Amino acid sequence: MKKLFLLLFVAAFLFAQTPLNESSLRPYAQETARHSEEWVKNGIIYEIYTRAFSNEGNFAGIEKKIPELKKLGVTILWLMPIHPVGAEKRKGTLGSPYSIQDYYGINPEFGTLDDFKNLIVAAHHHDLKIIIDLVANHTSWDSKQIHEHPEWFTKDSAGNFVSPVADWSDVADLDYSQPGLRHYMIEMMKYWVRDVGIDGFRCDVSEMVPTDFWDEARAALDSIKPVFMLSEGMYAEHHLKAFDVTYGWNSYHTMGAIIKGEKPASEMDSVLAHEAQSFPKGALRMRFSSNHDENAWDNPDVVKFGKDGAKLAAVLVGTFPGVPLLYNGQEVGSGIKLGLFEKHEIDWTKGKEWREFYTKLYSIRMKNPALASGDHQSVRNNRADQVYAFIRTDGKNTILAAFNFANGERTARLELPKIFSSLEFTNAFTGKPVAYKNVEKITLPKYGYRLFVVE
Repeated sequence: MKKLFLLLFVAAFLFAQTPLNESSLRPYAQETARHSEEWVKNGIIYEIYTRAFSNEGNFAGIEKKIPELKKLGVTILWLMPIHPVGAEKRKGTLGSPYSIQDYYGINPEFGTLDDFKNLIVAAHHHDLKIIIDLVANHTSWDSKQIHEHPEWFTKDSAGNFVSPVADWSDVADLDYSQPGLRHYMIEMMKYWVRDVGIDGFRCDVSEMVPTDFWDEARAALDSIKPVFMLSEGMYAEHHLKAFDVTYGWNSYHTMGAIIKGEKPASEMDSVLAHEAQSFPKGALRMRFSSNHDENAWDNPDVVKFGKDGAKLAAVLVGTFPGVPLLYNGQEVGSGIKLGLFEKHEIDWTKGKEWREFYTKLYSIRMKNPALASGDHQSVRNNRADQVYAFIRTDGKNTILAAFNFANGERTARLELPKIFSSLEFTNAFTGKPVAYKNVEKITLPKYGYRLFVVE
């Protein structure tokens, strides 16, 4: 009876705290996001920069670490582009992996097609999925496409090929008004899924490619098998037909501003409120505290946020509504910038503390389904400028999370549902019981966090 009462009470609490104004909803918010597979909804994405991931810098270097990645708790491996890199107008010594020379080819730095297939087999053996980066918006200046089909490329008034963005001088822009290009790209995507065996694509600068192309491509892939499509964009329309998940740049930048003291902690609620009014119902957003762009052009999370701030950010990413991402090296607290044009290596000999931290975090997430699919409700407190708390519940499983964004200890009084005073609380990280009085009036160290399983 207590469980049933808890379910009904929490449901009523969530409803009462979340007023719904249908007239304020934007058009896409009236729609429902496309169906996604359970392994996508419950996924934990791990981004791999093959060139930097191992000393070998190849597929074999990834394959030998598959058991470690499985133990870490990640479930979906995203490999940055695996194709040959263009030589013409190349940036740096090795060139950007996003300057694609041949969509059907394998970068010889990384091995052969058979090596890649062996990696897929190894990942699938450990129940891990593999997706690859698809750079559909542009190619290198010496790509097969630019030589064989120059009509597929955007040209200026003088008939010269152009880059999509001035700073992207190593690539030439593709023109999706060309039917031949669309057919080619879809057949290529089908090849990697059907013949090679990958489980989907992370689509680079997806907002620069027409949405109707992505819709057509997804329908073609769905005819082969269920796949995962990740959009590097924030278009609400991407959730209707083409993509399972879009980038949560909004939550990333808001979280960073709070850690810097530029915004109050309560701004995390504004992220979800804006998403509810902008995105289709059930839309999945990817949450992250780093990725290859932020690492290469800004700073790794441990440098940008500091050690304690990086851990707080990781726990928030792992518990906030959405699908979490981990960029290779974060699990050992690496502070190395992994530039895209040269060879850099992650130092795997250090960071035991970080690896244990992430392993525990993902174990908590996997054992508590509310963190992947439960409702979210912010919990008011008297330090809302620096302390943020929320409840995630699916009716059977309930988690209470609290975060201190201040660079110093803070004590806050949480406005919890009354029934919580009669329930039991367990610290999810330590497994130890916690008295209600120490939950309701919680003291957190600087950049501290607490996760409680509520029973």
